[in-house]
Amino acid sequence: MSDAPILVPDAGLEVVDPVAAPAHVPAVVLGWVEAGAFDEAQRAAFKKARAMVRSALRAELPGFAWSFPYVRRRDLGVGVLAVEPVDLLDAGVTERRLAGWDFAFVVTASDLHARFRPFTLATPSQALDTAALSIARLDPAVRDTDMTDEERTERLAHRIAALALHSFGHLNGLDHETRPEAVMYPPKAPSDLDASSLAFTSENQIEIRQEVADVADPRMEEESIFETLSAPAFALKAVVLNWADIADTVLQIRPWRFPFQLSKLTTAAFSTLVVLVMTAEAWDLGTRQPWWLIIALSAVAIVGTSGYLVRKQGLLARRHGHARTEQQVVQAVSILLALALGMLTTYGLLFGTTLVLRTLFFDPAILDGWSASLGRPVGPDEVLVFAGFVAALGLGVGALGGSFEDQTYFRHVAYVDEET
Repeated sequence: MSDAPILVPDAGLEVVDPVAAPAHVPAVVLGWVEAGAFDEAQRAAFKKARAMVRSALRAELPGFAWSFPYVRRRDLGVGVLAVEPVDLLDAGVTERRLAGWDFAFVVTASDLHARFRPFTLATPSQALDTAALSIARLDPAVRDTDMTDEERTERLAHRIAALALHSFGHLNGLDHETRPEAVMYPPKAPSDLDASSLAFTSENQIEIRQEVADVADPRMEEESIFETLSAPAFALKAVVLNWADIADTVLQIRPWRFPFQLSKLTTAAFSTLVVLVMTAEAWDLGTRQPWWLIIALSAVAIVGTSGYLVRKQGLLARRHGHARTEQQVVQAVSILLALALGMLTTYGLLFGTTLVLRTLFFDPAILDGWSASLGRPVGPDEVLVFAGFVAALGLGVGALGGSFEDQTYFRHVAYVDEET
C-alpha cells in the first residue's frame, strides 16, 4: 500500500489508495480511518501497526485478497479530551459505505468516552462492521521514560496491532479467551496488549474464515438477479440469506442488558408497575380482561415500543446514500430485533415482579375485595392476566421514559458490543 496521501480539497480528509485486489480470489477490504491529529511518533507507530495487521491477516487467512485502504480525517475529535465512540463509528460507517469497504477501523489519539468502565481502549460494533480504537493510553513512554524512540514506536505499534486484531475478532463474532497471549484476551490495562501473540488460534481461524468468506461473497446489490426485486422482497431475501449473521450480531449486542442500562426507561416502567399494583381499580380492570386481549396488547406493546424508540432515538436515521444494500438490511434488522428483545426482557421483568409482589403482599381476601366486579374469587389465571396487563402498560410508559434518554448514550448502548 502506498503511503503517499491524495488530498481531497475542502473535505477535511486525505485518502491513500489500496492495492488492487486480484480478480480470481475473494476480496476483503478493511479500511482504516485516522481520526484527528496524531503527533509524529503516533503516526509512525500507527503506520507500523497497520503493516503488522496486514501481515497477520494475510498470513493467517491466505485464501482472500486483502486490501487495507487508509483515510485521514482531521475533522474528527478535534478540541475534545474524550470523543464519543458512536461519533467515530458513524464516521467509519460513512467511509465504509461510500468506499465499499467490508470493515472499518477508526483510530483516534483522543480518549474514548467510556460509559460502563473507568476507561475504554476500543468499542467494536458488529452491527455496523466498524470499531473505534483509541491510542491515547497505549503509549509506553508514559510509564517508561528511559526507552528509546525506536523501542517506543515498536511497542506502541504492537499494542495498536493487538487491539485492532482483538477488535477484528469481535466484529467476526469471536469470544474472549483466558490466556494472556491470546488475541481475544480482554486487556484490563494497556500493558496487557504487550503479551499478545498477534495470531489467532486454529479454532479462531476456522471461525473467522467462515465469517470472512460470507463477507467476501458478492453482495445482493452486485448481482443482476436481484435488481428487479421490490424493496420488501429485497429485504426479505437479505434476511433469509443472512439470518445466522443477524442472530450473531444480536447476541453480540446482548439486548438483555438494556433494562439495566437504560435507567429512564426502567424507572418509568417500574414506577407504573408500583402504581398499578397498589391500585384497587387497576386490579378490578386488569383481572376482567380476556387472556387473548392481554396477549395481543402485550405483542403490540413490545413491537410498538421498539419501533417508537428506534425512530425517536434515530437508530436507523443516519443513512448514507439511498441505494439499497444487503449490509444496510442486515444492520437494520439486527438493531430492530435487538431492541425488540430488550423490550421483551423488560416486559418479562415487569411480569415477574408483579407476580412476586402479589405473592409477598396480597392475600386472597384483599384481591377478592379489589376485584369485586369479577364475580368470583381471583385465581391464578386472573393473576397472570393482571401481570400481563401491568407489564404491557408499564412497557408503554417505559418507552416514553426511554425517549428522554440522551440519544448519544442510547445509541452507545444499542451499537457498542463492549468497551474493551
